[in-house]
Amino acid sequence: MAPSAEKILRFGAFRLDPNRASLASPQGDVPLRPKSFDVLCYLVRHHGRIVSKDELMSAVWPKVFVTENSLVQCISEIRAALGDEGSTVLKTVPRRGYIVTVPLSDDDPAVPELRGPATAGPQPALPTRGRQGRTLLLAGLLGLMLLLAGATTWWWSARDGGGIEANRAHKRLSVAVLPLASLDAAGDEYFADGLTEDIIAALARFPDLNVLAPATVAVYRGRTPARQEIVRDLRVRYLVEGSVRRRNDRLRISMRLADARDGALIWAEQYDTAADQVMAVQDDITRAISGALAVRMTNFEQARLAARPPSSMEAYDHVLRGRDLLSRLTRTATSNARAAFENAVALDPGYAPAYVGLARVDLVAVNIGWTADPAGALRRAEAAAKRAIGLDEFNPTAHAVLGRIHARLGEYDRAVEQLRRALALNPSDPEIHAALGDALLWSGETEEACQRLEIAVRLDPKLPTQDLFNLGATYFLLGRYTEAAQVYERALARREGNAFIHAMLAAISAESGRSEEAGRQVAEVRRENPMFDLDTFGTLFRNPTHRDKIVNALQKAGM
Repeated sequence: MAPSAEKILRFGAFRLDPNRASLASPQGDVPLRPKSFDVLCYLVRHHGRIVSKDELMSAVWPKVFVTENSLVQCISEIRAALGDEGSTVLKTVPRRGYIVTVPLSDDDPAVPELRGPATAGPQPALPTRGRQGRTLLLAGLLGLMLLLAGATTWWWSARDGGGIEANRAHKRLSVAVLPLASLDAAGDEYFADGLTEDIIAALARFPDLNVLAPATVAVYRGRTPARQEIVRDLRVRYLVEGSVRRRNDRLRISMRLADARDGALIWAEQYDTAADQVMAVQDDITRAISGALAVRMTNFEQARLAARPPSSMEAYDHVLRGRDLLSRLTRTATSNARAAFENAVALDPGYAPAYVGLARVDLVAVNIGWTADPAGALRRAEAAAKRAIGLDEFNPTAHAVLGRIHARLGEYDRAVEQLRRALALNPSDPEIHAALGDALLWSGETEEACQRLEIAVRLDPKLPTQDLFNLGATYFLLGRYTEAAQVYERALARREGNAFIHAMLAAISAESGRSEEAGRQVAEVRRENPMFDLDTFGTLFRNPTHRDKIVNALQKAGM
C-alpha cells in the first residue's frame, strides 16, 4: 500500500511540498539542498514554537555526528532562499534555537496560481519590513563583511589585458567603498577602518562585483575628494561612502551608494542601533548595495557568506583593535595584538576571526624572528588557523593563513592546496594572491608565482616588503633583472631595507656585470647583518637549481 501523501505546507508567500521536496515562491521554484529542505520542513511543521539546535540536529541528522556549523549553513541557505522575508519568517532566538513565526494557511482557489509545481493557494499579506525586521534580516553580515579585501584584482587584470580570469573581470561591476568617516573622538578611527575593511571583504566575495582593496582606498581616509578625482584615480563605476559614530552602547552608521559617473544617488540609509547589532547592520548594507546593483546571488553564495557573527560587540571590538595593532609590525604592538585576540576568544570562544588573528600573530613573530621557539609558534599558529576553519569553513583568510603556515613549514603542496581553496572563496584578495605566489615560488612554480605576485601588487600597492621580496626573487629567477632591481629599490624607498634585499640587489648587479655596485650591496649586507650566512640563504627553495642560481650570483658578487 502506497504511503499517503503529506500535506502541502503554506507559510507566508511560500509553498512547501514534502512529497516532491520542493519549495515554491510567487516567482517559481526555489532550490534548496536536501538537508536545508529537511531543516525548513521540520521548522515549518513545528511553527510557533522554539526548536532547539539539538532537536534540529537529532531530527535531520539522526545517528550521524555533525558540527553545529552544518546546521548554521542550512539556516543561512534557507534565509537566502526566502529572500527579504527570511528574517521575518525564520527567527533566531539567542541561546535557545529557531522559530518559524508565520502561521500555516489553507489553500484558497480564489488566489492566482503560483508558478512552479506547487498547486494554487492563497498569498497572505507579507509582514511589513520595519526597522526591527530589517535588523533581524541583517544577522549574517559578518560573512559578507569578510568578502571585500580587494576585488580590484580582476578589474586591473581586465584593464591591463592580462591576468587570471581577465575575460570575466571586465564584466563585473566595479565598486569602491571609501573609508568610513569616524565622527568619534580621536583614537577611535580603528573602529571605522575595521568596519570599512569588513564591508569590503563582504562584497568582494560576490563574483559579479569588483571591489577595490582596503589599501587602495585608504589614501582617501580623512579626505573629501571630488567625485571626478575619485573616478579618474580609481576608475570605478560605483562609490560607497559613509560615516560611523559610537556613543556608549549605541551605533549610528550612515551609508550611501552613488553612480560615480554622474553622482546620481542609488541608495542611502542611516542605522541607529545597539552596538551589538553591528553585524546585522553590515549585512543589511551589503545586501542593499548588491541589490541596487542588480547582482545575482545564488542560494549557495549567500549561504557560504553568512558566517557566524560574534556573540558580543566587545569581542568584535577586540578583533578590530588586534588587527590595527598587528599592522604596525612592532614588538610591543604585536604583543598587544595577541592580548586583544585572546580577549576576543575569552569573550566568544566560537568567533573564527579571533583565532585567525592569533594565528597571524604567531606567524608574524616567526617571520620577523621575534620568537625563540619558531617551531612552537608555528604549531600554535596552525592549531589556531584550523580552529578558525572548523568554526567557519568558508573563511578565506583562515585558509590563507593556514596556507602560509604550511609554506613556512616547507609543506608546499599542502600550502598551495589551502591557498587555492582560499582564492576560490575570495578571488579578489591581494593577500591571498601574494600568499599563493609565495608558496609557488618556494615550490618551484616560478611562472605562476610571478603572475600571482604581480596581481597582488596591482591590487595593493602597499603590499608588505616580504611579498615584494618574493616578487623580486621570481623576476631574478626568470632572468628579468631590471624588473627585479626596480622592485627591490621600491622596498628600499620605504626605508624598509634589510640584509636580504641588499643581498638580492648584489646578486642582480653581479649577473648584470656591474661589479662595483655588487660590491657596494655586499657591504650593505654585512652592515645590516654581520652574521649573514650564505649557507642558509635560500634554503626554502625546493628546486635546488633555483637556490644555486642565487648563491652563485652572490659568490660572484663577493659574498
